[in-house]
Amino acid sequence: MGDFVFVTHTSWQEAPRIRHQLARLIANAGHRVIFLERAEGPWSAISIGGQEMETRIVVAQTKRLLHHQLRVATALDWANSIIVKSSIRQQLDRIGVSNHATVINFTHDYHFLRDLLPESEVITIISDDFEGQARLPWFGHVTNNLQRTCSASNRVLALSTPLVNRLRKWCNAELFLPWSLIPYRDPGVDLTRRNSLLYWGFIDIGLDTDCIRQASVELTQQRPGWKLLVVGPTQVAARRKWTAEKLTGLPNVSVLGACELSDLPMADVLAAFIPYRRKPDADAIELPNKALQMMAYGLPIIKSGMPHMLREPFILPIDEGESINTAVDNCIKSFHAWQPLIKQFMAKHTADARLQQLGIEPVN
Repeated sequence: MGDFVFVTHTSWQEAPRIRHQLARLIANAGHRVIFLERAEGPWSAISIGGQEMETRIVVAQTKRLLHHQLRVATALDWANSIIVKSSIRQQLDRIGVSNHATVINFTHDYHFLRDLLPESEVITIISDDFEGQARLPWFGHVTNNLQRTCSASNRVLALSTPLVNRLRKWCNAELFLPWSLIPYRDPGVDLTRRNSLLYWGFIDIGLDTDCIRQASVELTQQRPGWKLLVVGPTQVAARRKWTAEKLTGLPNVSVLGACELSDLPMADVLAAFIPYRRKPDADAIELPNKALQMMAYGLPIIKSGMPHMLREPFILPIDEGESINTAVDNCIKSFHAWQPLIKQFMAKHTADARLQQLGIEPVN
């Protein structure tokens, strides 16, 4: 059993993202994960020695001086580094982490990890939303910290080809796509009851509510009785309220809270519906994290936005001249013919494939 130290600005209690999924994947392979989440400031209460939140997953907090959006000057970044390094070192010593632990870094600005853990392999994973969360029009501090962090890492992985291409200016970045948490299962032959489209993911400002409204109107006109299900958590309650208000009054749209796919009427769903608005952090997405979970149920994808999303016969864009009703017609006509293709696609994006890419062997 080895130790894997996850360094992230994300709280363990937030709705699961790829860092949570990877932590569980490594823990399920028999290794111990120390998930170092953010604290609100240098005076935040810190749990002594961390807490085992799930089997082989220990969560602890590390202090910081300022939020990464505010560290626009070199002196502020330096002062923050001193506090963070000291806090990480204290927590790792309290938990009893080996000096040879592997570091999985999900931050763009922790360029000091190599100095802090000189005997460890540092794997940095850059997600598509780092610019949307961190970039401000001052001094280029985000790009500078990103370059320093990548240069100090043994390996750099990115969640989309556009990011890989950008990062290769500084390092030999590799593509690291999401994987399915559940295996493909045959959806059966009955299409007569499949009269719903499902969005399953974060309900937030990234959703294109205008696209959803347009889809709702078109379905109402041509497919009475069809439904749009919008299901998932949100990071900020006000954003969920804003999104729900945009969809108020649409009789065929239901907005539901977070739940597992297995708790939804999946036999009634014809296709996954992923209507993202055009914005920099979403435009780079190559494969949405939640798409694979829905494809495991044999569902094709109807999407808007995400111009770099993988091109497959069963992934249908509706912002390139095709209407929602034409996409639905294609799904009905080709649903069964696409199943071998979806199954083959899923076989390339398994948990075992991602462990192999990271060079992590399961513990017997």
